[in-house]
Amino acid sequence: MASGSLWQPLRQSRVQLTNQLKQARNYSAPAQGSIPAAKKKYVPKSGTYPRGFKVSGINVGVKPGNTSKPDVAFVTSEQPCAAAAVFTKNKFQAAPVTFSRDLLRAKKNRGIQNVIVNSGCANAVTGKGGLEDAAKMAQEADKCVGNEGATIVMSTGVIGQRYEAHVSTSSKHPI
Repeated sequence: MASGSLWQPLRQSRVQLTNQLKQARNYSAPAQGSIPAAKKKYVPKSGTYPRGFKVSGINVGVKPGNTSKPDVAFVTSEQPCAAAAVFTKNKFQAAPVTFSRDLLRAKKNRGIQNVIVNSGCANAVTGKGGLEDAAKMAQEADKCVGNEGATIVMSTGVIGQRYEAHVSTSSKHPI
């Protein structure tokens, strides 16, 4: 399985987003359909994204049943910047929590350029393999912007299953 095939749509989405944002940085509705009524109160009615930041979302098939809603979000800054985060104190911290906390500590909260988020697989209680998956996710995101060691990882979703297992079984975007 080709490791780049999962990230190709994200790279293309980022290029498209970059071209769109040259003119405007306005908030927009989700890629597919309208915002659910219960969520509308959380969506700004007007405003702009912070200058120098770009955001993209795409469906890569984290959950096999999800074929239309974006399940990976990618936030990037034009320049590496300072970053801070609050992490759980739970004894069973997910691999993305451990990976991102360690990265921020090693970099003294400096030089972070990207945040990659998946919805559908928490990559929690997955041991060493989960840490490897979180690192791979960060490395692939770094490749999208030509940087190294500049991505923190976030995940939410099913506990006890590795991220790579979900993606590698997806016929849409295998790793």
